[in-house]
Amino acid sequence: MDLDLGLANSYLVLVQEGHYGRAAARLHLTGPALTKRIQRLERQLGTPLLTRSSAGVVGMTEDGRRFAGLVGPLLRHAETVCAATRVTDPALTVRVGVPAGARRALRGSVLSNVLGDVRLSHPGTTFVVVDVPFPSVSSSLPDRRVDVLWTDSPVPHRDLTSVGLPLSSRRIGVVGAEHPLAAAGTLDVGVFADEPMLWNPAAPREWMRPFWLGDLRPHSSARLVSVDARDHAGVFRHVASGRAVTVTLEMLGPFLGAALCGVVLTGVPAVRFYVARRRTDSRDAVLDLVRSLVAAGPSGAGPHPTNTSRTSQP
Repeated sequence: MDLDLGLANSYLVLVQEGHYGRAAARLHLTGPALTKRIQRLERQLGTPLLTRSSAGVVGMTEDGRRFAGLVGPLLRHAETVCAATRVTDPALTVRVGVPAGARRALRGSVLSNVLGDVRLSHPGTTFVVVDVPFPSVSSSLPDRRVDVLWTDSPVPHRDLTSVGLPLSSRRIGVVGAEHPLAAAGTLDVGVFADEPMLWNPAAPREWMRPFWLGDLRPHSSARLVSVDARDHAGVFRHVASGRAVTVTLEMLGPFLGAALCGVVLTGVPAVRFYVARRRTDSRDAVLDLVRSLVAAGPSGAGPHPTNTSRTSQP
């Protein structure tokens, strides 16, 4: 069976948006063109993936739900393979890792703007942005899968250096559209913290803490629901199922889709960003990228400034 990955990507965007009109706009397609793409994919797979309403709202069949869960990692792997295939000299390639699923929210942010400037300064170097699965956030640098890592916590490893950036993002709560708190709009973080909250035990503890409010209350006080999600989309699917709630970065709010609702949390500090690299990697392109990120301020969509830019080197 031939599977058109472009059609599969269109399907995932449609699932994320939950609405044909919004998905078509994201994909720069007309509504009828998107409909034809989904119909072609269903013919390839031999099964209906969606239920459709006259208002353009989308629901998934059981087969569609399974396909959405399985094809996401395949698309990310295909993108990584394509990027790696274009690389002719590893010494002239800088792989910039971001937590899987955050890349779209970082478009137009400080990271993408700085990358654009550094690319101009190093025309002989290829910069590739790589999705890093949640369980691999801390190991991706030592294992040399990435060369620079954008993250929300220092990476505690003797061979790495983590530098705090003058950038942060506020946190929001995320609940299913049918959850009793979906209409809350704004909520005190103490009330939200009483809800069952998603937690991935395979992800680095220091990286996971902000997302189950571990910086505001001890582990023993939390009602944690274990999941094995490897990216933001996986987390959001669990929330949409009604099992539990989660906390995410405000910059991801526009990408929640119709099945989820964002709740503004009061009394919760913003999450600060860090950039990490291997101490032994002294390539000019890597050092310039790190220096430029430390010197950058907020620009356009994306992270917000913090009040400090201290350097942290674990």
